[in-house]
Amino acid sequence: MGASLLTVPSGAYGFVREGFERLRGVWFNLVQTSVAAGVAWYLTHDVLGHPQPFFAPIAAAASMSISNVLRAQRAVQMMIGVTLGIGMGTVAQGWFGHGAIPIAVAALIALLAAVFIGHGFIGQGMMFANQTVISAILVLALPGGSSNLIRERSYDAVIGGVVAIVFAILLFPVDPLKLLRGARIGVLAVLHGVLTRTADVVAGRRVVAPDWPLSAVDRVHQQLNGLIEARSTARQVVRLAPRRWAMRDSVQAAEHQAVYLALLAGSVLQLARAVAPAVDRGCHRIPQPVHAALVDLAAATALADSDPAGASAYTAAARRHASALHATVRERTEVVLADVVQACIDDLQRVIDIRQ
Repeated sequence: MGASLLTVPSGAYGFVREGFERLRGVWFNLVQTSVAAGVAWYLTHDVLGHPQPFFAPIAAAASMSISNVLRAQRAVQMMIGVTLGIGMGTVAQGWFGHGAIPIAVAALIALLAAVFIGHGFIGQGMMFANQTVISAILVLALPGGSSNLIRERSYDAVIGGVVAIVFAILLFPVDPLKLLRGARIGVLAVLHGVLTRTADVVAGRRVVAPDWPLSAVDRVHQQLNGLIEARSTARQVVRLAPRRWAMRDSVQAAEHQAVYLALLAGSVLQLARAVAPAVDRGCHRIPQPVHAALVDLAAATALADSDPAGASAYTAAARRHASALHATVRERTEVVLADVVQACIDDLQRVIDIRQ
């Protein structure tokens, strides 16, 4: 009883601490979003005289959100989606009137149009499709299908979106190099975790989980998705934000590194996959240099961003273990394993070299 009571405060403390850590990383984004929502309301209500401009602050807040990635893109998607949805809803209303069936038809027409038009910049994510179908439904769902309310919603969406673009591009453009570095560190951290766990499995210190390496694939691809969003945001910012134009060459180099980082992720996952069946047949079937190479690869990955020289020293050690591995392999599975280890070393060294 006493031990269980002691664990409750400890767990609550950990939960609160993690919450504050998350807030510490995004608090400035939250302040920007809140101010943008207030500015959007002020412009539509106090300056333009809209009596109930509820959607202007919603549009600004939804475009800005809690993240500083793809803000301007979301704002453009929202403005186009709202305009398209209102058009689709008006067409459906003229053909079918009001009611449950016309709403279903309007939603279908809006979604068909969103999929047909939505491609690349406009179609990335769910913002464009969601705003299109929501706007189409509102045309039929608002009392009497008030044309004034519909028109004001369109104006509000444009004003809220423009406010979001001004904040994201002109006033507070994200630092693209900092954004890319954060995404890069996230990928390297999860790869370090995969390599460390794989080394523990090879050494017999950890049992292979039933979902291995599927769980590793999920974590790695989640971080790679974050890297893709960071790259898209960085490209948009250095192209559109005057304050970030001087960073174009640096961002291009960072993007080049991100390509090799994605290739490294694929090699690490392939290595985890190659180790799993060998472990299933018994750890003694895995050549000893594999564990040593994995340990050095994990150490090099941990230092790849902060200490390129130290990381290169570890990759050199891993390369020596890989050479020894190639000299001792006999079976086909061991040859495959040796090749995958070598591929990881080569991909990681390219990441390090570009960083330097």
